Amino acid sequence: MRQFLSLLLGVCFFQSCTPLRAQEDAPGLQAALEKVYLRWSDAMMRKDAQAWAASISLYRQTVIRNMVVSERKPFPDAVFASEVQPPVLAGLRLLEAQAVGDTAHLVYFGRIDMGQDKELIRENILKLKFCRENGAWKYDSNRISRLDGAPEVLKELKAGNRPEFLDSEEYTPPGSMPPPPPLCRVPDHKAGSKLQSFGYETTVSMNGFTYDPVRDGLDQQILIGGLVNGHNEITLHMKPVPRPEGEKAALQIRVYKLAKDPAKPGTEVLRWQAPESGAPAQVTLPIEVKP
Repeated sequence: MRQFLSLLLGVCFFQSCTPLRAQEDAPGLQAALEKVYLRWSDAMMRKDAQAWAASISLYRQTVIRNMVVSERKPFPDAVFASEVQPPVLAGLRLLEAQAVGDTAHLVYFGRIDMGQDKELIRENILKLKFCRENGAWKYDSNRISRLDGAPEVLKELKAGNRPEFLDSEEYTPPGSMPPPPPLCRVPDHKAGSKLQSFGYETTVSMNGFTYDPVRDGLDQQILIGGLVNGHNEITLHMKPVPRPEGEKAALQIRVYKLAKDPAKPGTEVLRWQAPESGAPAQVTLPIEVKP
């Protein structure tokens, strides 16, 4: 649930600071994109499903829908269930307005208010992402980057300097959006996986959805499309990667049928571990679920 709620959702304005320069067409782009964002924000606050669908990108709408139904929650009602409010733009300072191809973003710095207690509001970076569909801008998503671990960046922003991170790939619109994913099935059971992949780059696929590869790390996922009663399958694609001398490779996946109550433990329905002799390039594992 946390994954899609994060989708629902720059330094405080200092009059003595010199404004940072955004790209040349920033004023017009900023006005156009903020209008789109405020339309989406208003739909969220009014819990208007039709206006929400009209203001958000088809890609993001589909991603959110798939996550909601995979968590066995009602769509679109669950979109509006969070107490977290859309970030308020008033009082934030624009750092950059940039468009590349059919994608764009607005980057702000300031005290980001999402309806939380005032003492919890911090100075952070807010990036709003947009894409163009059928010639019109649509809101896509936002990302908040915390600065409590970056005191030097915070100092530069307060001084009114242009931060170097704005030139990074992360802060450059990609130019195009991926195609919307297919609509997932409505599962009988919410499901999750835990993957341990050391000495391998492992990619998990299930229900027609492929997750980001995991290399020398741990990963947990809510499985899109969950589990249905009867036969299910999950596929692992594995590629060996170098390990530090003396450290053994280890690969294990567990799949759980999750309870409706998040406080209750899930029921393990699959556990598979790669043999010590080495994992195959691919394996498809059956999961049988009883009603």
